[in-house]
Amino acid sequence: MEIHLLCPFYRQYLAPTLVKYLKPMKIVWHPICDHVDIKPFKGNAEEWIRPVLCPPLKKGEQCYIKFNYFIDTQEIRGGDYYGFMGDDDMYEPGFFDQLRLQTAKIIINSNYRGDAIPDDGSAPHGTTPLIMRFLSDIRVNNIGLGMFFVKGVILKQTRFSSSYSGGDGRYAEELKRRWPRDIKILSDWFVFGNYFQPGRFTCKECFLKDNWELPKIV
Repeated sequence: MEIHLLCPFYRQYLAPTLVKYLKPMKIVWHPICDHVDIKPFKGNAEEWIRPVLCPPLKKGEQCYIKFNYFIDTQEIRGGDYYGFMGDDDMYEPGFFDQLRLQTAKIIINSNYRGDAIPDDGSAPHGTTPLIMRFLSDIRVNNIGLGMFFVKGVILKQTRFSSSYSGGDGRYAEELKRRWPRDIKILSDWFVFGNYFQPGRFTCKECFLKDNWELPKIV
C-alpha cells in the first residue's frame, strides 16, 4: 500500500522546501502543474516525485479541477491512500506512519493553522485549530485540504466542484453523506495548514505538541 499526496502546485520557490520535508515521509508526491509550474520537476530523477502535467486553469476555475484531472487521467490503485495538500501545507512528524496503520476507506484528521494571521494581502483565515472529533464536524468551512485521505476505490467514485472556492468542504461532505460507516477520525493527528506562509507559524510555545518545529524554507 502506498500513500499518494495530490498537490495543485503553483509556488515554484517552495519546491526545494517541499521536497526536503516530504522525502523522509516515504510517500508518493504528485505535484499537478501546468506547463509553466512544472519547471522545477523537469529532469527529476526521484522516483517518489511523480508530477502530472495538466492544462492551465480557465477563468473562474478553482484548483480543485487539477484533482479531477488526476482522477480522470492517472492510474488509481484501489487499496492505496490518496490525500490532497496545498502547496504550502505540511504534515506533522509521524503522521504517515500512523496513516499506514489504518484500514478504513476514509480517514479524517485535524488541522493546526498556526498562531498568527499574516498581513500579506491573502484571504485570511483564523488560527483556531480545526480538531475533528465527530461526523458532524465534517462540513463546509470547517474542513479543508489536507484533512482527508481516501482509498483509491473511493477516489474513483468522486469529483471536486471546480468552480466553487469551498470545493474541499463539499467534497468532504460528500464523503460523509455517501460512506459514513467507512470513515475513521484521527483527532490527534494534524496537517499544518499554510505552514510555509511567512508570518503564520511564529511561536513554538503555542504548538500543541512538543515535537513540532517552526517551518524552515530552503
